[in-house]
Amino acid sequence: MSRQIAKRNGVKYIIRYLFYFILLININSCKTYNIIPEKEDTPKHDFDINLSGDTPNYSEMKCWVEHPEKADHYASLPKNYTDSLYNSNSRIDVFFVHPTLYTKGNRWNADINDKKLNRQIGNAAIKNQGSVFLGIANIYAPHYRQMHIQSYYDLKNGLQAFDLAFSDVENAFMYYWKNNNKGNKFIISGHSQGTNHAERLLKEVILKNESMKNQLIISYLPGMPIIQFHEELPPCNSPNEVNCFLSWRTLAEGYLPGDWDSSDSISCVNPISWKTDTVISENKNHLGILFQNHKIHYPNSIAAYNHNGVVWIKPIKIPFANFYQMDNYHIADYNLFWINIRNNLRYRLEKNGYN
Repeated sequence: MSRQIAKRNGVKYIIRYLFYFILLININSCKTYNIIPEKEDTPKHDFDINLSGDTPNYSEMKCWVEHPEKADHYASLPKNYTDSLYNSNSRIDVFFVHPTLYTKGNRWNADINDKKLNRQIGNAAIKNQGSVFLGIANIYAPHYRQMHIQSYYDLKNGLQAFDLAFSDVENAFMYYWKNNNKGNKFIISGHSQGTNHAERLLKEVILKNESMKNQLIISYLPGMPIIQFHEELPPCNSPNEVNCFLSWRTLAEGYLPGDWDSSDSISCVNPISWKTDTVISENKNHLGILFQNHKIHYPNSIAAYNHNGVVWIKPIKIPFANFYQMDNYHIADYNLFWINIRNNLRYRLEKNGYN
């Protein structure tokens, strides 16, 4: 009998840990931008501004996926994480631009009124990524007419779709600036397509405006190859710097997609050590992974280092993880390092007198 119980418990153990890892690899925060969608899921016509749907009105709360004044929030802390330093009255804001969730459809830009897609954005990008700032900064995250993922492969139409999406992001930021900022210091953050828009927002708007530039603390630009694009916004090179930007792309050790830009000129920080050198971070300094069940599991499970403009991670130390090894961890750029990102931001703010 005891042997049968032990066997049954062993099966439960295996199932439980396989389930946890499946939860990780099914994080639905973004599709990797080097995955070409099926033809039936892509637009069949050329870009047409008249088919782009309603222009968002950012004075209406429905046009924000996350906003301090919304009645319901997608941003929440992990269920098994306690934050004794949570600040519900922060004088710091974060403007967060979500990644691509629009992968199926016959428009080049998403419909701002697509309720199903909007819920997906909240439950994926905000809950898994934007929530890392909750209790540290006030989160402002706009809905915008994101471009279809096919835009990365069809530049003829994609560039026009990108411009339209960016126009929404810019309008959302300007609305925030004029109506909500009220002198607060702020952070810019994005992921994947959101990082592309955040970079352009910095270049074309924020860094050209002295007031905005002076109130900007730091920028998070993960998921895309970012080369320093402004002399007054260098890459961060140490764990306590501000007035700089952070960028990383996460891959399995030894893997580099053939169509990815990779070189030492691409900015890449190790999101465990927060340095840009090639030293391997120690597992003991990894603080845990945010899984799709919205719980933190497995601290000390990741060692990482920089290689040619990407972060390579050694095999994750999770039971049976070898069965589910991924090459490209783009979808988990935030999740893999969720507490490391959060704790390091607090450290940077404290060291620079923002507490």
